[in-house]
Amino acid sequence: MKYCDGQVSQLGDIVSLGGKLGTVVCDIDGGQYGSAAEYSSDQWAYLGAGVMIEFGSFGLIHYTEPEHDLVLVRRVEDE
Repeated sequence: MKYCDGQVSQLGDIVSLGGKLGTVVCDIDGGQYGSAAEYSSDQWAYLGAGVMIEFGSFGLIHYTEPEHDLVLVRRVEDE
């Protein structure tokens, strides 16, 4: 999936949605899944596309297209 600014989403990205922070825990498009059992490919690969983002406020959300206010805050590699 790409964010609205054209950047491709990646596992571990920190994002903001309506001012609430979340983390990309599954990159289904890229075939990358978090290390925790609840984020495994066995659990989510059936969705076929997109990303799973875990938000403290909203829970786990699947996106195939970004919402207009879903913004990349930082990449895990930037830390």
